[in-house]
Amino acid sequence: MNIKKSICKYLNFYYIFIKSDHNNKKFHFIRENTKMTTIKPNYFICIPLNNEVICNELVKIQNHIVMKYDKLKECSIEKNKFHISLLILYIKKSQIELSKEAFHEAMDEIKKIEHEKILFDKLDTFRNDVLYLSLKESSNDYIINMINVLKKSFEKRDIKIIYNKTKNKNNEKQKKNDNKNEIKNNLDKSDINKDNPIKNNINKNSNDTEKITPHLTIMKNSYMKKIYVNRKPQIFADYYSDFNLTNLLKEHFVANKIQFLEMNIDSFTSYYKILSECNLL
Repeated sequence: MNIKKSICKYLNFYYIFIKSDHNNKKFHFIRENTKMTTIKPNYFICIPLNNEVICNELVKIQNHIVMKYDKLKECSIEKNKFHISLLILYIKKSQIELSKEAFHEAMDEIKKIEHEKILFDKLDTFRNDVLYLSLKESSNDYIINMINVLKKSFEKRDIKIIYNKTKNKNNEKQKKNDNKNEIKNNLDKSDINKDNPIKNNINKNSNDTEKITPHLTIMKNSYMKKIYVNRKPQIFADYYSDFNLTNLLKEHFVANKIQFLEMNIDSFTSYYKILSECNLL
């Protein structure tokens, strides 16, 4: 009987050990494949706005919103910083020179593109956290062409690109479900064949280009310095939907340069720190 008890204890211990090890692998796999989503971008590429009329109209939009909800005053982008975002990046210190190389390689290709007037369409937000001005379809396509050139150049050097998050709840739910299914499928595969390591592809999506929304940021609540217990005040449609965009939509501008910027502000210029820039005209 003592021998039987010893064998039972051994088997029970072995089962618990194996189960614990398996769960740890699952935990580490899930953590490994979700931690990248919290990365904070530190560089971006943009087209600075060079039309004074458009700049003034954007300031009017900011004032219109602040009159309705003054807590959003800190969210306003300064007039000298209005731009159309092309690429948002997370760059390691060891990748700085590599990223400059990627930028200039892309610019050589972008200069070959036939440049067009940029026209605007309507106001919208990313999750009610960032208010932006979207582009007309033709201008959108033009900007996307430039983005694709930049994207290709940075991707082939393994430099992390951060994508926009829209406020479409259905898309968010679908993305979460897709990620859960992908994690489950990969875990199942790892159990079947432990000789083949699981590749980290949770954050890679063949449709990444579709997640890039060319836009001109007007306000964003990440500018707010005050610490809130819950979520920061948001920019709801009620605050801006009644603003008359007629004067703004009549205007256009032509991109005269593209800038590669650090998100930190240069105290001397009160503008973003310029890593590199390239004239288009």
